[in-house]
Amino acid sequence: MLLIPLGLWFSISGKAKVLGNVVSILGLALVMASSWTVPNSDSSAAGHLLLWITAPTILLCYGMHGAIFGGNVPVGRLDPSARYSGYGAVFLSLLILCLMHWSSLTPLWRNEEINPYWIVFWPTFLLFSTSLLSLAALALVSYGEDRGPEAVKLAAFSVLMAGIAIAGITFDGNKIAAEQFQDYLWLAAADIFGSLIGATIALGVFAAVIWGHEKSLPVPSNTEPPTNDEIKHVVNLAKKHIVGEEE
Repeated sequence: MLLIPLGLWFSISGKAKVLGNVVSILGLALVMASSWTVPNSDSSAAGHLLLWITAPTILLCYGMHGAIFGGNVPVGRLDPSARYSGYGAVFLSLLILCLMHWSSLTPLWRNEEINPYWIVFWPTFLLFSTSLLSLAALALVSYGEDRGPEAVKLAAFSVLMAGIAIAGITFDGNKIAAEQFQDYLWLAAADIFGSLIGATIALGVFAAVIWGHEKSLPVPSNTEPPTNDEIKHVVNLAKKHIVGEEE
C-alpha cells in the first residue's frame, strides 16, 4: 500500500513520472489482489472492495468529466455530445452500484459473507453524495451567475441519491436487510457530521493560533521618509527606463 503514495510522489515531482505511475498502479493492483495473496488477513477486505468497485468508479469519473466539461465551462470544454455520454456513464455506474446492493452482484468476501467494508461504504457514499450535491446546487444559486440550469441538475441528482438511500431503508437487499441498512445509514450520518465538526474545530483552532500570534507581534514602526539621494536615484532609474537606456 505504501507504493501508491510513493509512486504519486515520484510522478508529481516530475523527475520520474513514468516510474511513479508504474509504481502506483503496481501498488494498487497488489492491494486489490490482497484477498488472494493474504486471504487470512482481515484487512484484505479493503482490497477486495476496491476490486469490486473499480469498474463503477471508473465509469462514474468518466461520466462526471463528460457531464462537467461538456457543458458551459470557460476552459477545457469538450464536444456537447460528451455531456450526454457522461450522463449515461453516471447512470450506468449508479445502476451497477444498486445491483451490488439488491442483486447477486453483492461483494462477497470470506465464507460467502458480505464484505464488511461494503456495508460501510455504500450508505456513506449515498449520504455524502446527497449532501455534497445539494450544497453544490445551493452554492451555484447563491454565488453563481446564470447557473440556474446547472443548479437544477445538481439538485435532481441529489434527489436521485436520496431516493436510492430511502429505497435502501425500505426494501431489503440481497445480503443486507432494510433495518440493518438503516442502522449503517445513521452511522454514516454520524461519521460525516463528526468529520464536519472536527474540521470546523480544527479550522477554529488554526485561526485562533494565527490570531494570537499576530496579536502578540509589536506594532510595526513607521518607515523614515526617503532621503534626497534616494529620491535622485529613483528619478534617474525612471528616466533611464523611459528613454530606453539600460540601467
